[in-house]
Amino acid sequence: MTSTHYDVAVIGAGPGGYVAAIRAAQQGAKVAIVEKQYMGGTCLNVGCIPSKAMLHVAETLHQLASIEDLGITLPQPPVFNMKKAVSFKDKVVKRMTGGVSSLMKANNIDVFDGLGTVDISKTVTVTKNGEQQQFSADKVILATGSVPLIPPMPGVDGDKIMNSDTCWNLSKTPESLICVGGGVIGIELACMFNALGTQVTVIEMLPNILAPVDEEVRKLLVRILSKRGINIVTGTKVESIADENGQKKVVTSTDKGQQEFYGEYVLMAVSRRANIAGLDKLIEQGLDTDRGRVRVNDKLETNLPGIYAIGDLIHGAGLAHVASTEGEIAADNAIGHSATMNYEVVPNPIYTFPEIAFVGLTEAAAREKYSDIRVERFPWAAIGKAVAIDETEGFTKVIIGKYGEFLGAHIIGPDATNLISEYSLAMRGELTVEEVSETIHPHPTLSEGLREAVLAVEGRPLHIGPKQKQVARAR
Repeated sequence: MTSTHYDVAVIGAGPGGYVAAIRAAQQGAKVAIVEKQYMGGTCLNVGCIPSKAMLHVAETLHQLASIEDLGITLPQPPVFNMKKAVSFKDKVVKRMTGGVSSLMKANNIDVFDGLGTVDISKTVTVTKNGEQQQFSADKVILATGSVPLIPPMPGVDGDKIMNSDTCWNLSKTPESLICVGGGVIGIELACMFNALGTQVTVIEMLPNILAPVDEEVRKLLVRILSKRGINIVTGTKVESIADENGQKKVVTSTDKGQQEFYGEYVLMAVSRRANIAGLDKLIEQGLDTDRGRVRVNDKLETNLPGIYAIGDLIHGAGLAHVASTEGEIAADNAIGHSATMNYEVVPNPIYTFPEIAFVGLTEAAAREKYSDIRVERFPWAAIGKAVAIDETEGFTKVIIGKYGEFLGAHIIGPDATNLISEYSLAMRGELTVEEVSETIHPHPTLSEGLREAVLAVEGRPLHIGPKQKQVARAR
């Protein structure tokens, strides 16, 4: 067993951990990072990146249904090969994880492969295949991420039951699928499998899917997905899973009694829980936790001196880009700065098609919090670029306060997950409606719709009729 000392040790190499390590190293710290499974963590290996690769495949296949409208004739129906799609996904993952490994080397970060355990003295023990290495650090950043939450119920560990970590390597497209959970993960995967040719049923215990999403946006998405044949069942709790006649039988309970659903596969997409592997000693030594997650302050410090925690290990949005930002803040503080984490402006992307993205308050939350707001929306059908690319479903919606400030923005439509950044920047920079409306947006682009939504708030949209009295302004 060798022993070395570091300025900063990071446990976990996901998008929070590896960013924290880079940030600390950039500022001159001697840094070690420990990863027990795969460089890049859940996000790059079985989460964000593989899901977007497979969603790209699925959306491409979905778009082929209307390709003849563009003057292109292909054999119908198109032939889909799941094995080749998985191979494409694997290439994407390999490239991304290899990139992270290169970044570790480029920043002179020592990488330890194995399960890292930490104690209150900030001694790290790395175990792999029965062999151990040990080192110490002045500061430790815990970034161990999360794992799928599998609720205890009869039959949940049976054959042909997948979760969001294990659904990426199928040899063929399932004929039918029961998706348990109507949150972001469940709905993205339901959208993907449906486009690949699977008959999908989504079962959600809550009254609605996608609970954090603005009601107007959610209703439109439900209509679109239902029209494609996705069966969305809400207010329904899964009680058990069993095998019957070569299929999986999912037994549920509702206010109206028991109901049964059948499918070739079951996808458990209920939620994720913090991964506390390797933290046993710290917990025994007093690490403060709450409902399975580590408590931190706004500097991302735990209650144990010199130990920080970030990402899915703590309470928060559960988003990779938030974990990365937390990683930067924790690293800054670990090397002696005083930085605080601000969660007021967090963009939320949802990779259905059409895409959804939002930042700030929903309309309902804004009306509850403020007495004087303005709400307006602008349809993609009125934007030339959206019409030209045949992506006209949806709208952009903005929620404005009495001083012209942005309280929230919601987009459902083409490239929403990229477009939301303009509104995020506007909120972060405390820009007003006037400042956005007076910014020239290029034509023809989708970004014009962002300005048009703001113009609509002012009562002077250019490409739809005004819905309210125009606001006169001197120039």
